[in-house]
Amino acid sequence: MDDLTGIHHIGLLVRDMDDALAAYARLGFHLGPPAYPALPPAPGAAPEPVGAGNTHADFPRSFIELLAFAPADPARLPAGAALVPLQVPDDQLAATRTVIGRTLDGLAARLDRAEGAHILVLTTDDAERTAARLDAAAVPNSGARTAQRPLATAAGTVLADVRFLKLHDPAAPGGLVPEGRVGAAEDAPADLLDAQTGLAHPNGANAITACTVCTAPDGLDAAADRYRRYLGTAPESDGPDAVFTLGAARLVLTTPAALAHRLPGERPRTLPGIAACTLAVTDLPAAERLLRANGVPLGRTADGDPFVPAAAALGLALVLKTA
Repeated sequence: MDDLTGIHHIGLLVRDMDDALAAYARLGFHLGPPAYPALPPAPGAAPEPVGAGNTHADFPRSFIELLAFAPADPARLPAGAALVPLQVPDDQLAATRTVIGRTLDGLAARLDRAEGAHILVLTTDDAERTAARLDAAAVPNSGARTAQRPLATAAGTVLADVRFLKLHDPAAPGGLVPEGRVGAAEDAPADLLDAQTGLAHPNGANAITACTVCTAPDGLDAAADRYRRYLGTAPESDGPDAVFTLGAARLVLTTPAALAHRLPGERPRTLPGIAACTLAVTDLPAAERLLRANGVPLGRTADGDPFVPAAAALGLALVLKTA
């Protein structure tokens, strides 16, 4: 395996975008106004929000996404929210709304279980090659598709083409795999990523370096086998955990008991589910001071690193390490 090289982003499904923006600002993240896709309800009508809106805490090569369903009343959108009209021919409008609705059904089912991290996208250097490898391993997937990602630069916002794919479980609601929406993305060219602005966060975070997925106590071996097929490589054992190396990042599969040992007091909200991520920060003592000044509770990992409990970060424990 050499097509998957890191963690592209982790996405949290939240019930209230305003509350989520306030919570993550208190955690020391810089987030822009959320954007909501929009479609007219019928040909010729004005576009209205559809699906879910999102905003990012962006890092140079990764990001944390906050995702919330669009309110039924557009007047209740968060202050500063932007509508992003989707360009869809009139004869494809109904079908597009149906596809969006199916996707939302799966995400809504996840949110009904718990607010928290239900999206994990890994970085691939070649989405077509990753899709072909998954096909060869009989792993259902969407195939490589193209989307546009807005990138803020000194010259203005640039819409960059991004190739991505999603894994499928045909028998599950919305086709999601057990952990939620899992996939891979081939990001924008390096020169565009390097030109990004707005990446400075008060807490000094600059990269996602690990993601921890928690399984049922008797489900670790089965999950490791699934991810062996997803990732095209075998895990290494680290005590009770199965660890996959993705370039400079790691994907850790663990159990509730092992999670509670590593992050005292933590219990997964869903099983299996994305329980924690590790963030590189430029100045660890400064990050701790900021969080404590903002009234954010902090724990200590078994290795002595500070972490924000999931209860204070909308369902995703955040481990902080020196970059």
